[in-house]
Amino acid sequence: MPLAELMSQIQELPKIDKLRLMQFLAAELIKEEDANFFVANQEYPIWSPYNCSEAANVLMNLLATKQQEKNG
Repeated sequence: MPLAELMSQIQELPKIDKLRLMQFLAAELIKEEDANFFVANQEYPIWSPYNCSEAANVLMNLLATKQQEKNG
C-alpha cells in the first residue's frame, strides 16, 4: 500500500485509534533499535510529582509574582 494512501486512511481514524497506532509504531521502532530496551512484564521506575512540595512552592511563588506584576 502506498504511503499516501495509508496516511489518508490514518486521517480518518478516531483519535483513540491514532493514539494506539502511535504506541504501536513507537514499540516497533524500539524493537528495531534494541530488542532488550523494554521487557514484557517488567516494572520501570518513572518520576512522579508526589512528595515534591519544594517544586510546587517554587511554582506557586512564581505564579504569585507574575500575578502581582500583572496587577501592578
